[in-house]
Amino acid sequence: MHAYLFMKKIIIFVLSALFILISFSVCDNNSNIGEAKKTYYNNYSNETAVRVGIYVYDYPMIYLSNNNLIGFDYDIMNEIAKAENLKLEYIQTQFSELIASLQNNIIDIAIAGISITEERKKLVSFSDKYYSSSQGIIVLKNNNNIKTFDDLIGKNVGVIKDTISDTIISSSNNINVVRFDIAGSTLLSLKLGNIEAAMLDRVTCNNYIKYDNDIKIAEDIIFPELDYGIAVRKDDNVLLEKINRGLNTIMSNGVYEQLIYKHLN
Repeated sequence: MHAYLFMKKIIIFVLSALFILISFSVCDNNSNIGEAKKTYYNNYSNETAVRVGIYVYDYPMIYLSNNNLIGFDYDIMNEIAKAENLKLEYIQTQFSELIASLQNNIIDIAIAGISITEERKKLVSFSDKYYSSSQGIIVLKNNNNIKTFDDLIGKNVGVIKDTISDTIISSSNNINVVRFDIAGSTLLSLKLGNIEAAMLDRVTCNNYIKYDNDIKIAEDIIFPELDYGIAVRKDDNVLLEKINRGLNTIMSNGVYEQLIYKHLN
């Protein structure tokens, strides 16, 4: 009987000790997770690199020259970082993957001529607008058959995947959408006759027709302007506030106008 009571006490003691150890472990892990999240979202300073997802697609927004990043979006982001004392790490990302990369904590910021739409606002938070642009339809110079949007029906139209152009063209079931990763590939396909038209943001369209006499913009096909914004995760209010404050700074001190003149004139 004494042996039974002794064993019972031993078992109770062991179980109690295990319970205490597990409790401390769970509490410690939860504490670490909480601290990690707090640090991750709030420790934006020149000591911690903020990961910026960019889509390198073409002049003048973001492009490569001798393996160096150049462009309007790139300079805008750098000037905001300078105003807010942020250290940046750029991560090249396909446009179609930018929002998912934000949601999955792969990047902290996305800037790539991203139009602010109600659908996108459900997924991420946007800064104040830093530019506005419409879309344009590019065709070959000798093409006189595409003058209105309805003329695109039954045609193969090239777009950059998951951009506003993709959304607009895809909304018409009677237009054949051909998706590309970059604007250059879209225009090459147009010249090879694989598509009959290309839809890109107007800034990119203007750049291409300036230097290429074989193409033109279908001027009678007009789209509304949309605002461009810098995207962050829905719950990252600290970073969003810094971006908006930095953006306001460079728009007030003349830096923004200098970048417009440098890249977009």
